[in-house]
Amino acid sequence: MNKSSRDKDNRTQQKEMNDELLKRITDSKAQPPARNFRVEHPIRTLPITYDSQPFEIQCWLNAKGFSRPVVDCLGILSGAQLFSLSKDELKAVCGDEGSRVYSQLSVQKAQIERSYGNSELEEIMKRRQQEVDASTWD
Repeated sequence: MNKSSRDKDNRTQQKEMNDELLKRITDSKAQPPARNFRVEHPIRTLPITYDSQPFEIQCWLNAKGFSRPVVDCLGILSGAQLFSLSKDELKAVCGDEGSRVYSQLSVQKAQIERSYGNSELEEIMKRRQQEVDASTWD
């Protein structure tokens, strides 16, 4: 085999290799990589309050993803009864999920206090303004 035919064979092999490489690169770009995860959309739930009824507590617990035994056990309570339970009591009743229930209840309590606090502050501000207005006229 002479030098020119070897060079021709090498160029042909390089061209074939480049073509194969180009094909593999473009094929992999054409198909997106497989996604191995689930996208979960949060369920919007109504907050519970001290006035919540047992059926509202059940809905809230289900929406938060608590197990059936926890929902059955706590779903018979009113909002006031549920909020009165301590972390240790929830752990005793709910087992491993007790801490999570307590955490979710703490978030709900904070929301209630925040909304109540705003209206209470507004009421105080109104009274102060009325006192100032009344003293101005004297």
